[in-house]
Amino acid sequence: MKTNCSIRKKFPKCTNFLRVFSLLVCLFSFNACLLNPIVHNLLFPEKDPSSKSLFGLLALLASSNQVVELNHTWAGIRKGDSLQLEAQYYSDGARTDSTFYWTSSNDSVATVDTKGLVQGIGNGKVTITATAADGRASASSDITVYTGYVYTTMDINSTVGFLAMNQLTGLLSSVGTNPTGNGPTGIGVDPTGKFLFTANLYSGTFSQFLINQSTGVLTANSIPTYPAGTAPRNLVITPDGRFLYLASEGNMEIRVFAINADGTLSFLFAYPTVIPHNLIQISRNGNFIFYISPNLTEIVSYRINYNDGSLTQVGISPSFPNGGSGFISTHPNGRYLYVASSLTVTVLSFDGNTGQMGFVDSVYHGLSTNGTAIHPSGNFFYLVHINEGEISCYTVERNSGKISLSSKQSGLMTNLRYMVIDPTGRFAYVANNDNVTPNISQFSINQTTGELALIGTVNPGSAQWNLTFL
Repeated sequence: MKTNCSIRKKFPKCTNFLRVFSLLVCLFSFNACLLNPIVHNLLFPEKDPSSKSLFGLLALLASSNQVVELNHTWAGIRKGDSLQLEAQYYSDGARTDSTFYWTSSNDSVATVDTKGLVQGIGNGKVTITATAADGRASASSDITVYTGYVYTTMDINSTVGFLAMNQLTGLLSSVGTNPTGNGPTGIGVDPTGKFLFTANLYSGTFSQFLINQSTGVLTANSIPTYPAGTAPRNLVITPDGRFLYLASEGNMEIRVFAINADGTLSFLFAYPTVIPHNLIQISRNGNFIFYISPNLTEIVSYRINYNDGSLTQVGISPSFPNGGSGFISTHPNGRYLYVASSLTVTVLSFDGNTGQMGFVDSVYHGLSTNGTAIHPSGNFFYLVHINEGEISCYTVERNSGKISLSSKQSGLMTNLRYMVIDPTGRFAYVANNDNVTPNISQFSINQTTGELALIGTVNPGSAQWNLTFL
């Protein structure tokens, strides 16, 4: 009797063990099915990466030991060229054989075949994703497709200049100029590379251009100009190319315009800013506009309503020291903002869902500023010193977003303006507003240290204010 009783007492424990084991088997089997790309698209059709669910959480927990790694997490591809992506699958730290399911977020920008070969189709940004055959892990690469053209506003002679880049050397050659309204400063192109706009400071207009998709040559649109308000300055365009946001210095407003299908503009809204500021920025995910606060010591964030382009203020950053400027750069991962004033660089954290900002660090440099840039890898931050003729390079700590000075390019002209970096991260170009020697400075970039090396200058026809890369 004692033996039978003992057996009966242990039996429920064994049953419980079997139940737990069965549950785990079901969980992992369900997870493999859930993370299969086809099943996942059926169950989770939404495109918002911030969406969360119990199913997604269980899947994440069950697949935490499976990892896909790509040979490129970011890249720039010239339109018409290709790039071979290679994926490796690791399970519990061990490399495992697997095939991959490849997808492109936008086939009009770049396609990818079943072997991971990416083909550049049209200007823009695209995400290429490789998902392991068992569906348990995936990895993505952010690709920018470009044509290698630089356009620059030349405010003194009221023209926009067009230059083409040599793919091997990075050197620019001047192609030509087009007349604009009086005193162009701000400049921007739509993501598809079809339209270009300049904001003309003194005439209070936009100049509207069409871009030849084969040659890059500009021609005036059928409606060549459009009212911009008083003293229009810098502008940004949404990733979908539907809306343009302008820093209106004279009106002391953020002005919103729709970009029509033919590349002309239509005015929509105006938002008072109290101060005549000339700088504006857009978040990496395209959902927020950043602008300096009325007291110049905070950044204000506005959420973009993609139904009509309207803005709603959602956040104000912690205060930071400021000498009257506020050049804002956004990290490629979207989580950090770099605000450069005449004395310091302030690093802010950024929540891409809410638009809220937090303080990370403040780095004193004590020099003038007139432009910033972030390397497409996210590893380097550049600060242009207009009065000193210098450009500082900072190394970015990717986990925290903090920066530290690593090198400095000195001995340049002392009227430097804005800086752009080509999507491959190999070359940089800096505008110069000195009409005596009106040369764009051209640099190669050390991919390990971020250090700049001057490789030459080029005269686009006149002194430059701003420039953009296509």
